[in-house]
Amino acid sequence: MKTLRLLLLLMLPLSMAAQTVVPIELFQQFNGRYDYVAFGATLNTGENTGGDPPTPCEALEVTSAELTLEPDQTLVSAFIYWGGSGEGDFDVTLNGVPVTAERTFNYVMNNGINTYFAGYADVTEIVANTGNGTYTMEDLIPDLDPDIYCGPLGNTTNFGGWAVHVIYEDPDLPLNQINVFDGMDGVFLFNPFIEFELTNLNVLDNVGAKIGFLAWEGDAGLANNETLSINGNVLSNLPLNPADNAFNGTNSFTGEDDFYNMDIDFYNIENNIQPGDESATIRLTSNQDLVMINNVITVLNNELPDATISIDNVTQPTECGEVDITLDYTVYNVNSTDELPAGVLIGFYAGNNFIDFGETTQVLPIGGQESGTIDLTLPDGLPADFLLRAFVDPDDAVTELNENNNDDSLDFHILVIPDVSGLEDLELCDVFGEEFFDLEEATGAIDPINEITYHTSEEDAEAGQNAISNINNYQNTENPETIWVRAANPDCYAVAPFQVEVIVCPLPDAQVSILGEVYACRDRDLEIAYRVSNEEGTAPLPAGTILTFYLDNDILIQTETQAEIPFGEGGFELGTVMVTLTPEVPEFFLLTASIDDDGTGMGQVVELNEFNNEFLKDEEFGTVPPIGNLPDLVRCDEGFNSAVFDLLEIVDDIPSIPNQELTFFTTEENAILNENAISDPENYVNAIDPQRIYVRQENEVCFTVGFFNITTENCEPHIYEGMSPNGDGANDAFIIEGLVNVYENFVLQIYSRDGNIIYEGGNEEGLWDGIPNTGWLNPKTVVPTGTYFYVLHLNDPQFPDPYIGDLYVNY
Repeated sequence: MKTLRLLLLLMLPLSMAAQTVVPIELFQQFNGRYDYVAFGATLNTGENTGGDPPTPCEALEVTSAELTLEPDQTLVSAFIYWGGSGEGDFDVTLNGVPVTAERTFNYVMNNGINTYFAGYADVTEIVANTGNGTYTMEDLIPDLDPDIYCGPLGNTTNFGGWAVHVIYEDPDLPLNQINVFDGMDGVFLFNPFIEFELTNLNVLDNVGAKIGFLAWEGDAGLANNETLSINGNVLSNLPLNPADNAFNGTNSFTGEDDFYNMDIDFYNIENNIQPGDESATIRLTSNQDLVMINNVITVLNNELPDATISIDNVTQPTECGEVDITLDYTVYNVNSTDELPAGVLIGFYAGNNFIDFGETTQVLPIGGQESGTIDLTLPDGLPADFLLRAFVDPDDAVTELNENNNDDSLDFHILVIPDVSGLEDLELCDVFGEEFFDLEEATGAIDPINEITYHTSEEDAEAGQNAISNINNYQNTENPETIWVRAANPDCYAVAPFQVEVIVCPLPDAQVSILGEVYACRDRDLEIAYRVSNEEGTAPLPAGTILTFYLDNDILIQTETQAEIPFGEGGFELGTVMVTLTPEVPEFFLLTASIDDDGTGMGQVVELNEFNNEFLKDEEFGTVPPIGNLPDLVRCDEGFNSAVFDLLEIVDDIPSIPNQELTFFTTEENAILNENAISDPENYVNAIDPQRIYVRQENEVCFTVGFFNITTENCEPHIYEGMSPNGDGANDAFIIEGLVNVYENFVLQIYSRDGNIIYEGGNEEGLWDGIPNTGWLNPKTVVPTGTYFYVLHLNDPQFPDPYIGDLYVNY
């Protein structure tokens, strides 16, 4: 039977290794004088690997199991897991009570052909009402499709069963921590181990330490390195569970060894975890048989506190600007297995703003609590609404069972007086006889979350009446004039004054123009002649005034005036700038010259007129548009990271122009100089991988240069189905295209029909020539005619799964 199962495994498709799993992760913890017991039943009537006669492919419709707690053992919690083959049955009946899964799990293999399920539900109420006695499960019928789950045509993974786990309290026990991990993950040939770690431990004593699990589909007669280990030590539980056959259909709690294709087991780990340990690593393995893990449960004498905090009451401010509050809080050490020391810090925050520290004043026993009160002064600058937060042990000075439950918070509201500081007085030069102010320029420092209004008197501002309407175009009524600002939120307001004044000041008036026609072509120098004038000003324009040229909205080049420019007639300066246009320049663009502009639209010179500093010129660019970003050319690796590329395939991605000519180069310098072009672009073999190729597009007016990359990729190999090693030069080897010198670490294994390996080789050996190099066959003679099986491991992260198939050898 084991030989037949191996042959079937070898013939499974590649997708057998593809899995959909629910990772095993921590689900819940129990802390106290606790331990647990488990009971349940399998629905299988025998092992699904066969037998003589073979086990029927069927499932029991009704199964029962017994619960027996000692008189001093008190129920704390009870939960049930059930599972089986197929899509899932998540509504079952326990002792006549309907139970619906609160959590569901699935495990999928072979592109969805092989699907397994499990469900979880809390049944504490049912167990509390029933107590000791018989528990009966009904309505759990897994989908035992013979063609999918039952041998010999299927893969013999038909199973079903259920298990109830009971957490109980016993006053004679030490303080323990019970960790329940669950999910649904599998170990088998292509996924040989699962590993996870317990953290936040402080093991006080190892007496009574144990680890248990619920597993599905294990076979007693099919074991290949089926182990459970902790901290690197492989566990055993003789006589039920040998060290190399952990998943063999047993129940350690009752001593049953006919738990066909499910396991409810536990192991004593007193010698595998030591006092003082802060973590433990759990590992499950299987090198052949598929075993699905549904839960793992540990019981450890783990003594740590668990500090939590609650904000019980806070005085609410009732006056604008009030910042003093009183906060009542309680620190707890409830879900813990050790006392919490005195002097543990408590941090109080407004959002992320630190307010003050407090601390606990006494040692808190397990289940203890301490209430306190603290007076806090809120920091300046807080918004009206924020999160008031309290953290116990914010500096992580105390190691706890749970480091993620140390805070409490509540939404808090205070009456904030708007900040009206930072007002700026406004001045305008008397240029046009009537000047108009933008009043918002004076209040830029006020938070716009407030409602801001402007008034001509303090009385109106205080009353919130007669607000100025034309705030962005306000003409003063006296000079200077005081304007009153009112900033208000839903609770509070504040008022403050600033002044507006029209002053007499001699000022320059800079203007610029672009002279003549501008001819533009990519990658060639563009000369721009310009004229800066100050003929309408009343004061000289300083030397060094910045002049910025824009191509559309992007800065093209900047320069500055060379000398002070006088005002009035003759007040101008001529100049030129040279710039090389890049290949990204569009075919049509707007060329703009802007004087007294540092590139942000702002200047440093106060002028009579700030709105006449730009000169715009529409330009038609040369007739070669930019090539833009070209896609990479990718070919399958033909060996040594090289391939033959047709560079002309990129032509369709280049915008066509009249009379165009395209040439290809290996350097940008050659492309610009039009030297050393690639002579045969349709059959180009890359020199490096990846390699950048430059393309030059030109006509009689302009040219442009773009680039793209050519690169190889590892493609799936093409595996032939037959070979004829007769020396005629045709199919003399097992041809696998795209393999040799592509996947340098591949391993090819050839098996005979009866499952014996006869050949194993890699890149150094090349293609298999039909001659064995291992096993019992003559290594100097080609194999006889017949069907053989191959397993190809590419050992490449892109293709992690092996290729499995058959090969026909014929002469």
